[in-house]
Amino acid sequence: MEHTSSTSTHAGERPPAPPFGPLPVLVYDHGLDPASRRHTVVRIAAAAGNTIALETTRVVVPELASNDYHVTPHGWVFLSEPAAAGTTRRTRLWNPTTGESVELPRMEQPLPANWKCYLSDDPTAASCVVLVLAMSEPSLLYCHVGATAGGGWVAHDYDIGDVGLPPSYAPPRRQFISQIAAVNGRFYFADTGKLGVLEFTPSPEFSYLDYPHIEFPEGSNFAKSFLVASHGELFDVYVFFKGFTPEILAVRVCAIDLGGAGDERPAFREVGDLGDRALLLGDANAALLCSASAHGVKGNRVYFMHNILEEPDGGPLRVYDLGDGSMETVRPCPGVSELMCKPFWVMPSAT
Repeated sequence: MEHTSSTSTHAGERPPAPPFGPLPVLVYDHGLDPASRRHTVVRIAAAAGNTIALETTRVVVPELASNDYHVTPHGWVFLSEPAAAGTTRRTRLWNPTTGESVELPRMEQPLPANWKCYLSDDPTAASCVVLVLAMSEPSLLYCHVGATAGGGWVAHDYDIGDVGLPPSYAPPRRQFISQIAAVNGRFYFADTGKLGVLEFTPSPEFSYLDYPHIEFPEGSNFAKSFLVASHGELFDVYVFFKGFTPEILAVRVCAIDLGGAGDERPAFREVGDLGDRALLLGDANAALLCSASAHGVKGNRVYFMHNILEEPDGGPLRVYDLGDGSMETVRPCPGVSELMCKPFWVMPSAT
């Protein structure tokens, strides 16, 4: 099944149907040739017992096929026109559910080779900061929603220290932020023994809070973590691996209570029950889905992509049940190749 979406309407016409259908969904962008770009949409459906079922649809979404893009945890999509020599590019935020767009300043700077986009608030808020974060170097681009003339995109190089390596690994390599989450207008990121805070006042300012990391379970030598924010809450989700293998040993969900702005050490507790909420995690983005059952998704579960072996089809999707500790594995798109980016979640814009 294929269809094409459009955000343009004429007076008296109904807006087009949302291109991805009911949300949330997991999306695969594949086809290296722009003329044959396709998006495979995977919808998680509750099945009998504790199992899940996957519903797959093939769509064509022009907004994604014709722009550089990244889907933010807020559910809005950052769109940038492809670069053209000697020109600035239109940038905007697009809501795939309503078709609404929020125009941003035109961008003069080139986008990083590998990047993600985050929002400090809902983009309808005048205080919203749009952050484009480079994934291979300590640099970022940012703008303020509704910026007036002269308040366009700003490039900023930051310094959060060097990677902790032995002196033999010379020259030193600078650390960079690989993931971030926004709570109450501030951006948070995990650092060694610290919780980093990035605020825009209106220029970027960094500070740190003491941050106790969870203990590794016996038999685990490394872990992958996901920082997730929703409705003023901040979570750190850990996937622990057995030894140095890709075998998953344990999954832990921790809540970070930020308390007052002046607190130096956030409270840190493990969460054993999410209720009717679900965590949807991936390398491209991560979010917390509230009222999961209203969206046809089983709650009290952690859904996460597990592609540590870099398989060309995006790897398996794991579903961890916090209630009984069981784990289910499904492969959403076996046989898919030529992925343009890692699979990403598209969320309802208010989750």
